Amino acid sequence: MGLIPFRALPCILLLMVLSAGCARLHPPIAQPPETTLPGTPGTLFLADGRHLAKDDLARLVPDHDFILIGESHINSCDHRFQNDALLALSTSNQDLALGLEMVPWSAQDILDDFNRGVIDLEELEENLGWREYWGYSFSLYSPILARARELTIPVLGLNVPKELLHRVRTDGMESILPDERGLLPHVVIPPPPRQKALLEEEFSLHVELMPERTAEAGFELERFMLVQSLWDTQMAFSAAHWKNTLERTVVILAGSGHVEHGYGIPHRLRVLEPDSRILTLVPWRGGPGPDPDSGDLFYFCPEQPRRLGMVIAWIDDQAVLSSVLPGSLAEQAGLQPGDVLITANDKPVTTMEVLHQAGMHAVGAREPLHLEIARNGTQLLLEVIFP
Repeated sequence: MGLIPFRALPCILLLMVLSAGCARLHPPIAQPPETTLPGTPGTLFLADGRHLAKDDLARLVPDHDFILIGESHINSCDHRFQNDALLALSTSNQDLALGLEMVPWSAQDILDDFNRGVIDLEELEENLGWREYWGYSFSLYSPILARARELTIPVLGLNVPKELLHRVRTDGMESILPDERGLLPHVVIPPPPRQKALLEEEFSLHVELMPERTAEAGFELERFMLVQSLWDTQMAFSAAHWKNTLERTVVILAGSGHVEHGYGIPHRLRVLEPDSRILTLVPWRGGPGPDPDSGDLFYFCPEQPRRLGMVIAWIDDQAVLSSVLPGSLAEQAGLQPGDVLITANDKPVTTMEVLHQAGMHAVGAREPLHLEIARNGTQLLLEVIFP
């Protein structure tokens, strides 16, 4: 997953409408290891190609304070792996906690009720305001949450409250009143130099997609950096707090852009707690072998099918097409990079879930998907025709 754009959603996303670093670790393996890159989804392996059993994860728990598992938020294979990994990690003799990028720390009272069994899993989505805050399908995460409660692993919210993030994004840290400063980390930790260079490239992409977004309109590099850094700092700050309070190893689920290369959350954890012992697991999508520096361990999950064939970037609370695949349904409908999605079947596109539901309805009803877009100051209505 990429780095978070100007929104409370973390990355540049692939839309599917049907559904730094510490030393590399080499856990002991009972059998001679297989060294070919995996072809079976969910396979755990090292950068050199050696396969590991998920049960090997349990041996690593006592040696780590934080275990970060990266994901693409819409990839169901990623979430199945996370569920299996949580079960494997739980077989160690060390207590665990599960920290979520998807939930703000301010919703911890609701999670506490869930952890205690006061509210059911079926009530959790609505009580958390999941769709409004996170936007991705709750059904992708519910098996993991059910597993955590089954294993009596407390679930924790790590992220920034949405209203505060929106104010910082719009008006900077100056918008946070003195009596509200305690609601955010006492310091926002900047990115390391290599991540800063990547963020500058990401910012340039956003400006290229939406050239009307100038510094005068508030879309400036410094603010962009601030939002990225606040997001990662808050998650690291929350995770460190819970590790010290609960005296448990904290398993963190977050977009891969917050995990890879020791940037994002790991970097901030090491600033906050220099002696932190951190293990990172990063998804690999196939093709050439993974960059050994991008994670400690890797798991294979292929890309999701590209049903529409368009890639979405969330920029300043707008869904902007960053690319359209040649020959795709999106291209056939007339969609172009830079288009801003306004509505899908007359519903405002405020989250990925809106697009998902609109697409599901269109396919089920054998009807076109109607998309209202903005292009160069003009609004257009396009139809995606499903085969």
